[in-house]
Amino acid sequence: MKRLRLLVVLGAIAVALPLGLTTAKATGGSTSTNYVSINYDAQYDTLGNTIHVGLQVRCKPGGLDIDGLPIPGQVMVDVSQAPPETATPVAAGSGLNNVVCDNRTHSVGVTIIGEGFDAGKAKAKATLYPANNPLSPVYTSRTINIRVMNPA
Repeated sequence: MKRLRLLVVLGAIAVALPLGLTTAKATGGSTSTNYVSINYDAQYDTLGNTIHVGLQVRCKPGGLDIDGLPIPGQVMVDVSQAPPETATPVAAGSGLNNVVCDNRTHSVGVTIIGEGFDAGKAKAKATLYPANNPLSPVYTSRTINIRVMNPA
């Protein structure tokens, strides 16, 4: 009798364990994470006060707004440049753009307005405020290479 009970308990565990794992995996969400990276090359206009920085962004969805549209995330980029790359003591500026949060990676451009930028190396920092959790931003930074845009 004890052997039969043990077999029944082991059988129940054997059936419940895979079901529990499947349920946990299904409700645990995807393995996609919020992510931002900065492209190495950036462009600036000939006046030197507008920088265009490219990013790769992936973020989780955050639901719908009152109009039924997906809530976007936001990304902010700060760029600074110091001599000998620029003649000014410090060139600095920031820009902000909305991003699509749908668990897929998107190319995003952010325009930075600032004074005194020149072609050459600069420091860039990107902060992603994902739609699913804007109070937990994701940061990255890198040295970028600012290039003069080719006139169209």
